[in-house]
Amino acid sequence: MKGQTMVNRIYLKAPEFVKVRQLIDELLGEGLEPASISAHAARKPRGDDLPVELIVHRTWERALIDGGVLGALFASPITAALWLIGDGLLGVLVLVLGAGVGGAFAALRARIANRDIAPQFAALRRGELLIVATVDHAAIGGIEDRIKERHPEVVVLGTDPAGTPPFP
Repeated sequence: MKGQTMVNRIYLKAPEFVKVRQLIDELLGEGLEPASISAHAARKPRGDDLPVELIVHRTWERALIDGGVLGALFASPITAALWLIGDGLLGVLVLVLGAGVGGAFAALRARIANRDIAPQFAALRRGELLIVATVDHAAIGGIEDRIKERHPEVVVLGTDPAGTPPFP
């Protein structure tokens, strides 16, 4: 691996959007590229003018409902056609099937999308936000120390989204 730089992701959990904005500005000021930082939330925060990607995660329940409604909408023309030709029962079955397939697909997609931050999803639901930064392996300790010093209210999880254990 000669000539390659080792990189790792570090995870930071902040209690509020204002703090996330501050942390991102500081990380960008330290030379990180905007493409190497992302913010994660369970719902879109107000004033989300972040210079980095904001990823809004959905719970599987919310995804199931949204996908079910979308699936039912896509199935409704077929349902209407079946209703018009006199086969209303089959039309209702197609509608229910469309809703089920749409809901299942959306819930599965949400589960896959949330896999990387799954250990912190409960915190996201409570309104906390997660920052994920891809940094050079050698710089991790310095960045974590500066954040702990400047922002004691921010939880530095380390390189594991579940949190780095306090002992090696």
